[in-house]
Amino acid sequence: DDKALDFVIKTFAQHKEARITLFNTYTTMPELDIKESPVLAKMRGGMVSLLAELREKEAGLKSTKGFLLEKGFSDEQIDYIFKKRVKPIGDEIIETMAKGRYRVIVLSRQPGKTTRLFARSVHNKVLSVLKDVTVCIAV
Repeated sequence: DDKALDFVIKTFAQHKEARITLFNTYTTMPELDIKESPVLAKMRGGMVSLLAELREKEAGLKSTKGFLLEKGFSDEQIDYIFKKRVKPIGDEIIETMAKGRYRVIVLSRQPGKTTRLFARSVHNKVLSVLKDVTVCIAV
């Protein structure tokens, strides 16, 4: 993510007409009535932890927005989308790109063997579907 942010800053900070949208989707937790089942009640701690993680991720987007503001962007230039994932991540990105009529997308690749394989499939999906969009992959 740092490399993607560095690219965005170096490429777009001087362009006051540029608009930046930070994007993150999350998998929702199932709605469970933990009061009715002692087994489900044992899962409460894990669910609370996952909710806290979601709040941290959204706070991270807000923090990233603040970082971009410090680097010369204006508040009007930066927005973020933090939404429930209802489709595979590649499809979520493609749908968001189409709805928002974005012209450039910057994807990051997280380190690690497992996420590298996952990221590759997302990148391939995005690259194979999007047309008339510049795609940058920060590695």
